[in-house]
Amino acid sequence: MKKIMVILLCLVCFGCNNEKVVNSENVEHEEAKLELLGDDEISLNYNEEFIDPGYQAFNDMNENVNDLVKVSGKVINRPGEYTLVYELNINDKVITKERKVIVNKVEALENASYVPVLMYHYFYDDEAGETGSDTNYLAKSLFEEQLKYLKDNNYYFPTMKELSEYIDGKINLPSKSIILTMDDGAESNYRIAYPLAVKYQIPIIWFVVTSWTDPNLPYQQEIINSGYVSMESHTHDMHRAGCSGMMHGGLFQCIDKEEGIKDLTTSKEMLKTAISLAYPFGDYNDSTKEMLRETGYELAFTTEWGVVKPGMDKYALPRIRISDGNSLQTFIDSIS
Repeated sequence: MKKIMVILLCLVCFGCNNEKVVNSENVEHEEAKLELLGDDEISLNYNEEFIDPGYQAFNDMNENVNDLVKVSGKVINRPGEYTLVYELNINDKVITKERKVIVNKVEALENASYVPVLMYHYFYDDEAGETGSDTNYLAKSLFEEQLKYLKDNNYYFPTMKELSEYIDGKINLPSKSIILTMDDGAESNYRIAYPLAVKYQIPIIWFVVTSWTDPNLPYQQEIINSGYVSMESHTHDMHRAGCSGMMHGGLFQCIDKEEGIKDLTTSKEMLKTAISLAYPFGDYNDSTKEMLRETGYELAFTTEWGVVKPGMDKYALPRIRISDGNSLQTFIDSIS
């Protein structure tokens, strides 16, 4: 009997020890992983909202770690290709996935007979008690009212490249096309106009004097990377008087050609993607046009009133000045 008991105890102990070994060996570890939900490439129509299908991330214990994933890049509501990058940094290992989002070009069946290009300068926050010193300043509340009208009425906002091709008759643009431009790149553009452009998802174009503001500074790049601000040229350092008796006296009209080309080239190199320019004081002549052609600019804008039409002189394009104090109906009439 004692012999049988000893054998049974040994078997039980052997079984216990063996179970511990099995449990230890059965703990499975997997590789951390990051998976995209939905398609790796998504195609959208203009004005169609992008909704990210999302992702799933797991650590080596197969536990969900979505909170560790960082997403960079953004999709904005204008034609183009956008890339979203998803990054999981875990256990000294970085896993990345990319998703391409394509916003398709607008197919305009009937070409716009004209495109208004609006000209703004400065802004003031009337809601905070600020006032403008002249009609070049526009109240924040009026600007927001105008943006809301354009958004609610489904206006299309062409790029400068699209406008250039439209003038040449290479593409059609929707009947309700419009471009918003702002001269000088003043502080109020950053503080007031930019946040509203993002809020209403309306792209705006700043004609900046590159000797006044460096577009390569980090905060400038952040604004450009938002997708709602494009910077074009207002010259590098020719926003000065110097031509007595010539229109408004803008220096650009009578500057030495070599010096003028150097200025335009400097501005273009700093801005990187600029293809258009707004004349300082609106002053231009045959000499300014020739310098722009030689330095690779495709378009140039004056301060003369009017709308852009196919076949126009691409180096003497008109704009519509937006002044303070006018009603929304006046704004609507001016672009219609």
